[in-house]
Amino acid sequence: MQRTIISLEPEYREWLAEQAQREHVPQTEVVRRALRLYREKAAANAPQSFEELARLTSGLQRGEDGLVTQQRLRDEWAER
Repeated sequence: MQRTIISLEPEYREWLAEQAQREHVPQTEVVRRALRLYREKAAANAPQSFEELARLTSGLQRGEDGLVTQQRLRDEWAER
């Protein structure tokens, strides 16, 4: 594992020390856990590839040809 030095605002430093004491773990473990959660959240919100989005949305509109739908919607806007 590689060491990293970070600078924290005093209130974050105090919270980190208190949290580590509550959990009975070193402060570095609290930081590791926080980074792991942040990374998982970021990965879940990462943009998907075009192919994945196309696969997920394929077939959502059934029954009417896409061009017909498009023209109908444009006609609705033109009437306003």
